[in-house]
Parts: sequence; structure tokens; C-alpha cells
Amino acid sequence: MKTKRLFYILGALGIFAALLIFPEAASAAVKDGLNMCAGVIIPSLFPFFAATNLINELGISKLVGNALSPLSAKLFGVSGQGATAFIIGVTGGYPLGAAYIAGLRRQQVISADEASRLLIFCNNSGPAFIIGAAGIGIFKSSPVGFFLYAVHILAALIWGVILNNGKSGDICYDSDVLEKKSVAEAVTTAIKKSAEATINICAFITAFSALNGILDATGLFSSIAGEVSYHTGAELSWCRALLAGFLELGNGIGSMYGLSISPLNLALASVILSWGGLSVHFQTFSMVSGTDIKTARYMVGRFLIALTSGALALLGGAAIFS
Repeated sequence: MKTKRLFYILGALGIFAALLIFPEAASAAVKDGLNMCAGVIIPSLFPFFAATNLINELGISKLVGNALSPLSAKLFGVSGQGATAFIIGVTGGYPLGAAYIAGLRRQQVISADEASRLLIFCNNSGPAFIIGAAGIGIFKSSPVGFFLYAVHILAALIWGVILNNGKSGDICYDSDVLEKKSVAEAVTTAIKKSAEATINICAFITAFSALNGILDATGLFSSIAGEVSYHTGAELSWCRALLAGFLELGNGIGSMYGLSISPLNLALASVILSWGGLSVHFQTFSMVSGTDIKTARYMVGRFLIALTSGALALLGGAAIFS
């Protein structure tokens, strides 16, 4: 434990020193991150956050959970509320799925084990980012965006079934389906929560943009990308996008700008979207902090889902876009 803490302290001091040595690079990277937030992240995510939070506040998600309970119990071994978490995760995007699951656990609606399993395959990227930023923004094609979104959902569903382990969950129905809240109260709460979540995401994107800028300024980023390119034969820009995506989703997808529509590039985009980046993982951990939801399997699970998503995109891309 002391060794781990010492590692974190040294890492923090190293980042502080790098900021002093490369202030201009960090500043330019922060500006790029803020531009991305203003141009892509806030316009695409905030409306979805507001809509899904309003659904939750009004209790509509419980109604959907009741309808899906038999199916989710058989396929995923989770309750209807768990199925609702999946729907919110694939429509609202990171980290709304995690926030919703944490809320269910705090209310004792689902068990700690169910919440831990749900966290792996229900915390996903949303259609706004995949179709808008990746499909139209990077590949200049809405069909590509819908293809990536379908692959993203399919990979998550596959691992939802695998994580079930052949068990059948309880078919839970919530008798108090609709929350007894006024529309004004629900709208106010939904907008406040959405604003907080959006600011949180933009803060992480900006912070990791600065980290990317520092790594680039030191030459470490380019050096690692060059080594990966040399040993794999992949394009340098492809390798840079992979490394950027490992750290942060928005920067990873943004680094793919200019790459053509090919099975390999679609696979890369799928991997980045399903992995989410360390930035998303830290956001996820912050959402579930204070609960007894175990996160030990989360990153391993996201890595496996990312590999599955990449394989599906590679095969599907070869069949559709070649």
C-alpha cells in the first residue's frame, strides 16, 4: 500500500514538473480540449443527459424496467431495473450508465453483485458521440456512425450474456412505478444533475488533453507510437490514435481525423469507443464511490468488450465497407 501511494506521489510530482518545463504545450493542449468540449461534447451530451435524467426523475425508467424484467432476467441474470441501466447507458453515454447503476445501488434496488456486473456492460458510449463525432465528424459518413453504434451495442450485449454464467435473475416488478414529483421539480433536478455531469466530463477531457500535450512535447508519445508503427506496420497516425484513445476517448477519436474508411480503421474506432479511456474509467470510479460496488473486474471487462467490438467491426467492415 505504501509503495502504491509513493508511486502516485511521484507521478503527481512528475506531472507538476512537466507542466513547469512545457507550459506552452500544456496550454495549447488545454485549449484544444476546451474547443472539443464546446464544439462536440457539450452539444452532443448535455441534451441526452437532461432527457435521461428527466426520465429517471419522473420514474419512467421503472416502467421500462418492469416491461423488460422477464427478458433481462433470462439473458443477463439481472432485474428489470438492471435492463433499464443498459438502455440508459447506450443512449446517454459515458458515464451516465455508471451513475444510474450507482443510484440504484444506493437505493438498495439491486444487489452489489448485480451492480458490479452491470457496470461492466451497461456503461457505454452513446449515439450522439458515436454517430456524430466518430461517424460524421471523423469518417464523414452517418452510415459508418450507425455501423459503429450497432457494433458497440452488440459487443456489450454479448458480454452481458457471458457474464450471466447461465443464471436466471429475479423477475422484479416495481409497484411504485411513477415517482410522485411535480414536473417543475423533475425538470429542475434533471437539468442540475446534467450540468454537473457535463462539467465533470469536460474537466476530465481537459485534464487528459493537457497530459497528452505534455507527453507529445517530451517526445515520449511520438516515440512509443513510432515503435508500435515500426513493429506492427500500422500507420503512424493509427498508432497515435490508439495511444491517445487509451488515455482519453475524445482525443483518441479526434486523432483519427483524416483516416480512410477501412476495416482496420473501423476496428480501431470501435476499440477506442468501447474501451472509453482512462479518463472515462476515472469518471466511472467517481460515480460509484461511496457504494459497495466492486470495480476490480470493471477495467478487465471493458478491455474484453473493446477487443470484441474491434473484432466485430473488422469482420463487419470487411463485409460492408470494403
